[in-house]
Amino acid sequence: MTRRTVIDTKTNLVSEFITEDNKSIYHTSQNVQPVLDHVKRIKETTASSKELRHVAEVPMVIYQQAMREGWVHDKAKWKRWLNDPDNKLFRTWPGKV
Repeated sequence: MTRRTVIDTKTNLVSEFITEDNKSIYHTSQNVQPVLDHVKRIKETTASSKELRHVAEVPMVIYQQAMREGWVHDKAKWKRWLNDPDNKLFRTWPGKV
């Protein structure tokens, strides 16, 4: 088995490339606590207008999931993801998108 790990210190994204028995596995994980801390700071310090508002911070692992599943350019799917109560910790604004 061959295993290579790449760590992006800016995004806290850990990518593992594993080769075993002629099979390749790619796995990513991310510590999202820094993203959540950033969201909290934005909520505390940023005023938004009706025309322009910062609504969320999306972790890189979610963006990668959207790419893999084919909905990265689907505005309706992003709206559903952003308005899902399970993802409210990533929201910087409490209204509906």
